[in-house]
Amino acid sequence: MRKKEIKLLVFDLDSTLAPIGKGMGEKELKLFRRLDQLQIPIAVASGKTCDYLCGFLRQVGLKNPIMIGENGAMIRFGVDLPPREHYQIPISKEAKESLHRVREILEENFTDLWYQPNLTQVTPFPKEESDLDRIAECIKEYEHELKDIVIHRQSDCFDFVPIGMDKSVGISYLLEKMNLTWDKVMVVGDGINDYGMFEKAGIRLGVKVKEEERVDYNFDSTEKMLSYLLTFI
Repeated sequence: MRKKEIKLLVFDLDSTLAPIGKGMGEKELKLFRRLDQLQIPIAVASGKTCDYLCGFLRQVGLKNPIMIGENGAMIRFGVDLPPREHYQIPISKEAKESLHRVREILEENFTDLWYQPNLTQVTPFPKEESDLDRIAECIKEYEHELKDIVIHRQSDCFDFVPIGMDKSVGISYLLEKMNLTWDKVMVVGDGINDYGMFEKAGIRLGVKVKEEERVDYNFDSTEKMLSYLLTFI
C-alpha cells in the first residue's frame, strides 16, 4: 500500500482492538502504546458509551485519546471527568419520541433486559442469546409506530439508533473541529457498523472483515494490524 500522510487514526473497539467485553492483550497493548508515541491523534469509535470507552482508555494509558461513542452520536476529548471538551450530535424530535417508545415497548414485554446507559439510542441486552429472537418478534409488531430510527441486531444485543447516525457522522463532526479532511484519516474496523467510515476514509484497514473489498488491507489478528501500522506510519 502506498504511504499517505495520516493526521488521525480511528479504531473500532470490539473485535478490532480487543475481544468483546475484554481488555487488550499484553502484546497488543505494547504496540498500541507505541503508536501513541508517534503523536498522531488516536480516536476510538464504538457503539459503546463514552463512559465505557473512557474506562477502557484509562487502563490502556493513551495520553490524549478521543472517544466517539454511541455509534457516532457522542464525542469526548481525554479521559478526565468531567471531560475538557465534549459534543453531542443533534437528533430529530421524531427519533427521540421513537426511542422513548422503544423503551416503553421493551419494558412492557420483558422484565430481565439490561440497558446500556446511552443518551442517544436504546441498547437492550437479554440474559440469553435465544431471547434476541423474542425481542425481534416483539419489535416487528410495533414497527409501524417507530419513525426516524434504524434497528441493528448485534451478536448479544439490539441497537435502536437515530436514522443516519453512524460512526462516519461523528468522525465528520470531529474533522470539522480539527480542520481535517477524510483523506487524512486511517480507520480500522471489523464489521458492518464500520462500513460508513470505510466508505469515506483515506485508508481503510480491517481485522477479519468478511467483505474484504471494503478495506485496503485485511488482517487476521489485532497484533498483525498494529504491527503493520507501526511500519506504515
